[in-house]
Amino acid sequence: MLTKIFKIIIGFIIILIIQIISNYIVKFTHIPMSSAILGLIIFTILLKYKIINKKYVEDCISLILNYMPLLFIPLFVGIISYYSIIKDDLLKLILIIIISTITVLILTALTVETIIKYVRLSKRKNKYEVKK
Repeated sequence: MLTKIFKIIIGFIIILIIQIISNYIVKFTHIPMSSAILGLIIFTILLKYKIINKKYVEDCISLILNYMPLLFIPLFVGIISYYSIIKDDLLKLILIIIISTITVLILTALTVETIIKYVRLSKRKNKYEVKK
């Protein structure tokens, strides 16, 4: 039990350090990218090349994902609080949310498909070069 708590704390510290580093990178290099997205990219690279062991962050990530719905409660409270202001544009807002969500899903699917094709192509190329 105590080791699981330490794993969660260590995982949280690792994620926090990566986020702080990505904040500084965006701040000082003026990259036109969200520091959260850059942090995810850095985190993915560190996990991919096994610089960070998955077992150190796995419990923390599971905990965060379990309680993620709680993070949306303030959003809905805000929408209810400002309903009188947004009621005239509510249909437009819902339409924008639906269209942007579908667009993001399509672009993500196309990007993943392209990456998978590239990886398969590079594996085939490597096998061909090895046989020569």
